[in-house]
Amino acid sequence: MDFKSFLLLAFALVSANGQALFEPCYKDDIKCLSTALEDFLSKTYGGVANYSLEAIDPYVISSLEVVADENMGLVFNFKNARLTGMKNMKILDYKMDTAKQTVLLKMKVNLEVNSDFQIGLTKSSRTLSGPYSASAIVHETISYSYKLFTVNGEDYYELGPETSICEIVEEPKVTLGAELQQQVASDQDAVSLKPQWEANKVALRKKTLCKLANSAFVTVIQNLRSLAKIVPKKNFFKDI
Repeated sequence: MDFKSFLLLAFALVSANGQALFEPCYKDDIKCLSTALEDFLSKTYGGVANYSLEAIDPYVISSLEVVADENMGLVFNFKNARLTGMKNMKILDYKMDTAKQTVLLKMKVNLEVNSDFQIGLTKSSRTLSGPYSASAIVHETISYSYKLFTVNGEDYYELGPETSICEIVEEPKVTLGAELQQQVASDQDAVSLKPQWEANKVALRKKTLCKLANSAFVTVIQNLRSLAKIVPKKNFFKDI
């Protein structure tokens, strides 16, 4: 991309119907940052393919395997999982250390999941299949480093790899399709696992939903990473 195209692309991203996609904030102003992020997501949640911004709502996971409990021999497989609620995420906390060039970002999402679902019973090589739906309040804490680079006198951010911590607040609501519920109730191997499942189901459901949620949050950060490379630093913060 030549520099003229770079500038045109940057202008297109910071302008939508004559309004900035991001209103600059002071780095410690959580309310402003939250409003700016919500505004940005309301304009880009469906993705902007030409600018490498991927869709986050709905966020579709074509296939995901979750080893729920190795000792129980319990594996969950999701196909065409559809996650919604990401466009309404809220910022709970934001800390930027300009000396160390690090960021900590904590977000909240009321997540809804609908998917084709398969329960794998690995000890007996059996599978049970049917629809799956769930709702959960997700808190995701993401940390990443950054560095600055300069193009024609303007500073830009380059975001480093992220690390994430997922927490499901309260017990998630999970519903299996009626036919799948019947399969589970009538399968001898599934029935034998019921005492262990009942003792651990909340933790295993949270673990499973965090695996799904993490994929969506990684995409949110990747979108910010793509945006930061072509929108000047001054368009994000007033005091840095």
